[in-house]
Amino acid sequence: MLRPYTVPAALILVGILMFIGLPSEPPQASGRACSVAGVVDGDTVDLRCDGPVFRARLTGFDTPETYEPGCAAEAALGRRAAARLRQLVDNATRIEADIGGTDRYGRRLVALSLDGQAVSRRMIAENLAVAYSGGRRIDWCARLS
Repeated sequence: MLRPYTVPAALILVGILMFIGLPSEPPQASGRACSVAGVVDGDTVDLRCDGPVFRARLTGFDTPETYEPGCAAEAALGRRAAARLRQLVDNATRIEADIGGTDRYGRRLVALSLDGQAVSRRMIAENLAVAYSGGRRIDWCARLS
């Protein structure tokens, strides 16, 4: 017959062993304070959230490409979007991130807020981006011509 304290002690031990055996996960955040180490383009940043810097693809919007743009108009708007994101980040007093999974390039998917306002909404409102939730991207050159 088991003593009354044996079962709870065994459950605690199993819980500890399961916790120790878990593989390490990439950084997770849920609206917690972060800092932007650098702006890569209009929808990609290097982010630090209580750990090492990692590349983050900002979610909810898409900006024109600055690396291998399809046309001069896309390149120009892409540079404007990146410059504006840099300005918004530089002027923010509070940067918060909700971090999700990863995209096909290994970047973390992040919903970024600056001073309580979603970056996606701001960039879309300023006509530097379009709403985007994954899948095929728009043809910026066709849109801008």
